[in-house]
Amino acid sequence: MLQSTGFIAGDLIESEEIDQAAIASVSNILRWVCELMDFWSEETPTLLRTGGLGVRDLRKAAEHLGVDENCTAFVAELCYLQGLLAIEGDGRVLPATGFDLFQSATGEHQWRDLASIWLESSRVIGLIRIEESKGIAPLGNELDRVWAPRVRKTILELMKGEERIAPSLTSLQQRLDWTLPSRKDSPLAKEFPRWVMDEAEWLGITGRGAISSFGRALLDGEKTLGISSALPPTVDHILIQGDNTAIAPGPLTIELARKLSTFADIESRGNATVYRFTEASIRRGLDHGHTGDEIKGFLRSTSKTPVPQPLEYLISDVARRHGQLRVGYANTYIRCEDEASIAAILKDKRLESLRLRQIAPTVLISESESGDSLEELRSSGYLPSMESQSGDVISLPKQLRAQSKARLPRVISETSEPTPTVIAAAVKVLRAGDRAHSFTASRAEIPRTSANETLAILRKSIESESTITIGYADTNGGVTQRIVDPVSIAMGNLIARDHGNDEVITFKIARITGVAFIDG
Repeated sequence: MLQSTGFIAGDLIESEEIDQAAIASVSNILRWVCELMDFWSEETPTLLRTGGLGVRDLRKAAEHLGVDENCTAFVAELCYLQGLLAIEGDGRVLPATGFDLFQSATGEHQWRDLASIWLESSRVIGLIRIEESKGIAPLGNELDRVWAPRVRKTILELMKGEERIAPSLTSLQQRLDWTLPSRKDSPLAKEFPRWVMDEAEWLGITGRGAISSFGRALLDGEKTLGISSALPPTVDHILIQGDNTAIAPGPLTIELARKLSTFADIESRGNATVYRFTEASIRRGLDHGHTGDEIKGFLRSTSKTPVPQPLEYLISDVARRHGQLRVGYANTYIRCEDEASIAAILKDKRLESLRLRQIAPTVLISESESGDSLEELRSSGYLPSMESQSGDVISLPKQLRAQSKARLPRVISETSEPTPTVIAAAVKVLRAGDRAHSFTASRAEIPRTSANETLAILRKSIESESTITIGYADTNGGVTQRIVDPVSIAMGNLIARDHGNDEVITFKIARITGVAFIDG
């Protein structure tokens, strides 16, 4: 039923229904956070070179959680903000030690931390949804907007002022434009309120679109939110059924849920979670170091119902076949038709550094490089030869070439008269410096521009082949002014000729603080 308080119009919803929907969202977000961190501890993703989580890794995580990619990106960002995950030097994303501390806290404490950090965050996670923002990814460096916390809190305060009202997006947008008129025509002015409403619903600050009692208590800064008493209690048992599934009648304890997920797949979620045992899931448990007897013993001890015989047969059959086929690593192989020579090499103490292992009567393998193995064998009195992939003996020396470009040494000599090319380059640099000085003298500072304004000016300057000046931030936070001729825009970068050194340079658009045309 559509209601209006004179400020915001929306549907009137019973308080009990609001809190029921909100506590379900609270339970879901806490479960999603734990499931995502446990999943990434086993299936570790690696960030893209440009920064951020790749589309493939995001899709895999979304399939594991059973939610869409937008919600998965939101959960990943929450973990990032709360310090539950860490990005290694090689780009791998792994759970941090803070995740273990997070799991030991109460549900109310966990939710308060997640919701509070979201309120204060400057990261606009909804930017990932925009089709034009193809270079923006979860966990990337391009999501921060300084105005985000203030506008987010204003939206929630407006919703909090409407008792039991789930405001319509149009009505909320109109009220926000009246409250913050300076943001009315700014970038993302229309999209941001919708993103805030979606994220507040995922968190449980709202339920069915209206502020819940938990969200109201959080915004008011109350010490007790009432979440611990509202969340369903954890259970320490499951109910195994005859169709190779198991039902968890409530939220499982941390250890039980973590161990069960290693050899069972979640089929459906809700008040009761359904796990399914398959050949692939049991193999995954065996890969994690569990034996077939351990899996069966665990199920017998945690299930309130007997373990069906078909499930025991499935576990025994997979355990019997597991590991019959082995996959290992070898960098070099040594083969010889004379088994006596192979035995002599294997027993030769001078070759212990090669760490040889015999896999057949006439074949040895080693983790050492083939060149090192060849030299060690020759120095020990053997007469080996190299072999190609097709089994042919390589008798000609291999002519190697460096893959990097040659760098000539600097030539130091007496001072000589500069060439015309050097003089022309020096004059060009001096003129560029004079031009930059005259421009900075007329303008103390390049005016800051928004992301949309920056892109618009850059595209216009490319079309008109104009010269512009940009403010560019370095890795230490310092901002320098550059005079450039834009050439093109690609993958979030500006390619332009820098007047300072007359070279074509790539600038990251995210680091451009302001853009302005140069007259003349």
